[in-house]
Parts: sequence; structure tokens; C-alpha cells
Amino acid sequence: MKRALFVVSVGLWAGGLLAEAPALHTATCPDTLDWESATEIGRGMKYIHLTLDEPRRMENYLVRVDLHAPGLRVTSSGRASNWGEPMPDYTNSVILIDVKRQRTREFLQEHRTHGTNMVLALNTSPWGPWCPPFTHAYGRFASLTVSDGRRVSRSERRNGMLVIYTNNVAVITNELDDARIPSVAAAHPGHGAGIIMKGGQPLAPVNPKSKAWRGLAPRTAFGISADGRWLYGVVVDGRQPGYSLGADMYDLVRILKAAGAVDAINMDGGGSATLVWWDEQKKSPVVPNHHMFWSYRPVAMNIGFFFE
Repeated sequence: MKRALFVVSVGLWAGGLLAEAPALHTATCPDTLDWESATEIGRGMKYIHLTLDEPRRMENYLVRVDLHAPGLRVTSSGRASNWGEPMPDYTNSVILIDVKRQRTREFLQEHRTHGTNMVLALNTSPWGPWCPPFTHAYGRFASLTVSDGRRVSRSERRNGMLVIYTNNVAVITNELDDARIPSVAAAHPGHGAGIIMKGGQPLAPVNPKSKAWRGLAPRTAFGISADGRWLYGVVVDGRQPGYSLGADMYDLVRILKAAGAVDAINMDGGGSATLVWWDEQKKSPVVPNHHMFWSYRPVAMNIGFFFE
């Protein structure tokens, strides 16, 4: 077992929220992460801030969700109220609206404002258009995307996706039968390399220098344990020399495997990568990861975990 040192990490969110949590600082990724010593952020939910020095400096923020926790439910970004209409701020061609973009923090806060006891949220799937000025209010998905038993996208394309059913069974798969869509709480396609680990083995490309696997960036990814009980999420800071340079797919596989996952999928990263949970004592959201200039991007798809 690699040696690890616990330190304290203090982070400031641009809105003035002070987030303090114990951090695990180690030279390289441990073989196994100790969830028993992790910070509890909600019923059946724990958090670890993992700082790595090798193969480069990386700040990693991990959560573990007990999918068997009583009363746990999953939801995600739904159709825009003007779903199917042309995007008003995209004039290069006609693109029909799937969803309205929203920051992950605002997604959580909005649900709580409407009476949903949402405790945790992360960004997930990529969207288009992604071109200057990058501020389009709406998004369209290139692959099948489902929220609360309803298609959000019109695309019939299936590729690697995280699927969580209404009974909290979670799978990472390339397939989803139409007949099962009504029983799906969330079906979110991955990004780039997509599915990166199955059965504990990395799905690495033949070319070890593959750009999809070797590029460094801020990241969001998910993993599932062998027994299906635990869902793992990780957000990695990146593009910040001297603080955190980002992760490639090999890094994500190592980190999620150490967390306890056997299957894993890469999601939308870069400026989209965001983790947020609700601090019940402070009655405020906590966003532990840091973007350059503290700029948190409105994204097209968020996933949220709440209790009935």
C-alpha cells in the first residue's frame, strides 16, 4: 500500500463560500482509497479530496453514493420549456432545442427552492453547438439522453452512457432499449473516450498516444462497483500550472479503480467539470473544485441525487 498523508485543504468559491474538507495528499494514487475515513456529505454519501504529485500535480474531488440508501432518488436536467424550437441565438443553421443550459450549482439550488431535498449534483454529458461565442443559452445532444423516463434528445444514436434506473440500478453500457426508457431516471452519454473501464480493465486504445486518452484537461467521470451498490464520481481540476494540470483517461482509470469501481465512463470536462453538494449546517451549496478565474460554465446536463 502506498503511503499517504492527510492534510487540510481550504478552498474559496467565487460567491464567497468557504469550503473546508480533509484532503488526502500522496505522491501517487493509492491502491485503495479509505472511504471509512472520508467526509460524510449526506446520507450514504462520502467525499474525498485527493491531491496527487505524480505523474503530475492533480487536485481530485471524489464522491461515493450508496445506491441502496433508503429514499435515494436520481434526477437530471429535463427538456427545455421550448423544446423542439429553433435556437434563437444560433444563426449558422437551424438547430432545435433540447435543453436550457444551467450551472450545476444553480441546478441544485433550483431543485431545493422547489422543495426537492437534493444533496449532490455533478455535470455529465457534452452538447452542441460549441463554437464562438460559446454562450448559447440552449443545447442539443448528439446521442440518446433521458431524464426521468423521458427523452431529452431526439437523437437515436447510442454510444457509451451512464444509465441509472428508477430502482437505482446503475450500469455503464452502449445499449438502451426503447421499451426501458420509462423506467430510466437518467441516461447520459459520455464524452471523448466514453467508456474507459469494464470489469476492472482499462479499455485503452491500441495506440498508447491516442489523443482521446492522453490529453490533459479538467475532467468529470463516473464509476460503478462490482456489486452495483456504489456509484463513484470524480472531478479533476486542470489547466492551472502550479496547482493542477489535469488528468488523462489513464489517470481516471487509476483513480476510479482505487475508489472501488470496476466500470467507468468519461463525461464532459474542461470548464464544465463541476461537483456540488448541499451543506445542511451552513444551508449553502459547496463547490470544492476550482476553475480558472472561478468561472463555472452553464452546462446542458446535470445529474442530481435527492431524498424523498
